[in-house]
Amino acid sequence: MKKFSIAVLAIISVSLVLGFIILFEGSTTNLSVWWKEKFRNSDWVFSSPYKDRRIDSDLLHFESANKIEFIDRHLFWRGSGALATPSLIEENQLHEVVVNRGGNGYSDQVIARVTGVMADEFELGPVVVENGVIKKVGIVKADAAWSRIPLAFCNDEKFPFSGTTEKKYPGGQVITEAKYLSGVLHGKVRKFTEIGIPLFEKDYLHGQKEGTHIYWYPKPLDPEGYKLKESDTEPTLWLKLRKKAKDKFGREADVNEANSWVVSQYRLQGGKFQVRLLEHWKKNLKHGLFEGYDKDYYQTFESEFAHGHRIKHKNLDKNK
Repeated sequence: MKKFSIAVLAIISVSLVLGFIILFEGSTTNLSVWWKEKFRNSDWVFSSPYKDRRIDSDLLHFESANKIEFIDRHLFWRGSGALATPSLIEENQLHEVVVNRGGNGYSDQVIARVTGVMADEFELGPVVVENGVIKKVGIVKADAAWSRIPLAFCNDEKFPFSGTTEKKYPGGQVITEAKYLSGVLHGKVRKFTEIGIPLFEKDYLHGQKEGTHIYWYPKPLDPEGYKLKESDTEPTLWLKLRKKAKDKFGREADVNEANSWVVSQYRLQGGKFQVRLLEHWKKNLKHGLFEGYDKDYYQTFESEFAHGHRIKHKNLDKNK
């Protein structure tokens, strides 16, 4: 039995090696390219673009949502008023073009086209016109999913962007970073000061606001009861950790990494940042408590929402 198991494992190992050589020509680079293409739209697979890729936010642009438009190529008169919408099946594939309004005055030289996200992957036609009214639109090809919302792309890449965008201060500290999956916000969106203090953190799920959104004042608050040691040369825990970071990382280190370490250690040791605004969202609708605070740490208001509707609200006066 043991020999049989060893033989089976050997056969499997040889098959995997041969498969690697045949499919990827023995190149780990080819394997990496295939892997990232295969799992381009995954938010959980390791080494997927969502997990690993980071680009400057200036490289990102947005293409508009898909829509159908008609162009009458007649030289002297052109029709107007037609409206068509898509009929979609699973995974947002275009199944049929529904003519909602046929318009009037159209010639037999009308064409229909898709505009917006990956428009080149769609081809419509022929357009059937009767007595100047558009009656029917065929589909020649529909090789991409239909998008009802704008999607983000990196430079001239064919597919929507998955990964993290970032913008940095001249010194290297990240100003903003945002995670995208298949062209929409998905995950954390953060903003920082020049020394790495968080200003806000928001959660998105497939392009929609979701969960807790927190905004902070850029002022560190040491733990209650924090006491200096005789050996301390800095008056606050925050400044003490800043000094430690300089010794730990050195002047040539990644500024963003050093600042992230300071913030992480500060929170682990009981430090915090004063909340300015606290929000709760569900499926892009306000849902739960919304709370505001002033710079003196007093709460200024409290609202409660349910599925986008405010059901409770009270303004709070710190003098009462």
